Amino acid sequence: MVFAQDIEVEVDDCGPLAREGLGVVFSLKPHGSGQSYFAKGSAMEICPKLVTAKRVIGYEEPYCKNHKPAHAQECEHIKVFIIKEYVFD
Repeated sequence: MVFAQDIEVEVDDCGPLAREGLGVVFSLKPHGSGQSYFAKGSAMEICPKLVTAKRVIGYEEPYCKNHKPAHAQECEHIKVFIIKEYVFD
């Protein structure tokens, strides 16, 4: 049995996504680092929290663990971030 390890990230930007219950796509600081994630929830609710939080705590999981890819390459490149906590101070 494998357990996901929590990580802390700093979010750079965030936007809407419409893909199998995943409604958010966001990228990490520093801008242009190339790392981005999909997340569950409404972009209108989640994005304001993501971009104003100092840090976001959660864990990542492979996209294809719970979602069907449109292309096989998505399994290698897309990750889902499971948000556990927002840190504002």
